[in-house]
Amino acid sequence: MTERKGIRQTAKIRLLGGNSAQKGKVRLLMPRAWYLFTLGCMVWPMRESLAQRKNGLSDYENVTVDSTLHRVYYEQRLYRNPLVGMLGLVEALPKAGIDTFVPMYQGVPIAQYRLGSTVSTTTITRPERQAWTSTHVFNSRNYKFDFRLQPEFMAQFGFREQVVESKTNLLLQSQLYLSRGLVLNWGILFPIVNQLDNQALNVRPAPIFLNQFLALDGVNFMSLSAGLFYNDQYGANVQYRHADLTKNWSFGMEAGYTGFYFFPKNGFYYQAPENLLLLADVAYRIPAWDITLKLSGGQYMYQDRGVRVDFIRQMGSVEVGFFTTKTRNGTTGGFNFAIPIPPGRIAQTQRVRLRTTEEFRWEYAYTRGYNIATRYRVGNQLDALLRQYHNSYIQNQYRQY
Repeated sequence: MTERKGIRQTAKIRLLGGNSAQKGKVRLLMPRAWYLFTLGCMVWPMRESLAQRKNGLSDYENVTVDSTLHRVYYEQRLYRNPLVGMLGLVEALPKAGIDTFVPMYQGVPIAQYRLGSTVSTTTITRPERQAWTSTHVFNSRNYKFDFRLQPEFMAQFGFREQVVESKTNLLLQSQLYLSRGLVLNWGILFPIVNQLDNQALNVRPAPIFLNQFLALDGVNFMSLSAGLFYNDQYGANVQYRHADLTKNWSFGMEAGYTGFYFFPKNGFYYQAPENLLLLADVAYRIPAWDITLKLSGGQYMYQDRGVRVDFIRQMGSVEVGFFTTKTRNGTTGGFNFAIPIPPGRIAQTQRVRLRTTEEFRWEYAYTRGYNIATRYRVGNQLDALLRQYHNSYIQNQYRQY
């Protein structure tokens, strides 16, 4: 059996496999239904990718096939697990003999992956990136009008009269590709229930912000954002990360200057920027178990300074983490997770697609009311994004199939 035939057979197996000063500790018991749901979120992208073969390249965007080098450049926004996209392309391009894959994010190549008996990952140098940019002019028409449904859920344990205080919204979001790496994120927010704060149940704009993603060379990346962010903060945010996707150590820095905003029933309210965010972190990856240990610290919102330790485990298309934080305002801990939301693609034409979001990320801390290590979200956090493309993460999954 030749190597490329082995890749296609492996791919087939892979695809068929499918505000109060109250604080307290929460004991969480995972019911059977939640366990089955989590397991389904891990398996669904693998089974759903079987349908990609029937659709050929319709689920991919900005595709360039180099048949001479058996390499393909592409972007896919359906699944948070990059390996699903690679294996789907093996099936979609069987006659091209593709064995080298270059996934892109907002039109910017991340790294190069060669699928053989194992996965071989190589970084893309600055001269290679410059050569690619000069020969491949960016064209926004290579992307679909992509609309995604994203649930938003916030909760905290309340008082005896109301044990859980929650807020649930549904966001219809999209992206407008302006140039290579530069994207306008926009959308509409539909409120469902609010037992958490005094925000009215009015339809309003979802977070609207510009994001510029940059790959300076093979191991240095930046993300620049400006606009209306999640958690009712507006302003500017800069993230930098040194991450060799073949190495275990990485480090990064983040800075932001923001203010509070919200949409009442009529109009728009905002306050002058006053929150300065200055954080740095270092992370070490244990490749055998896809575990990342991360130590971060600096100044959070509301001039709160301290440190945080994260334990993160990647399991297929699911990511689960636990953390502990100590700052001037107090000490807390909790958990977070990121999961895909089935079914993925809902409806699609050649130019328009409606889908569920590729990732639902949620975090819970057991202490409330102290503003301990508070921060905001700006879409994809740079370290979480790059973690998905690490060689060991791809390799460990590929080895099973």
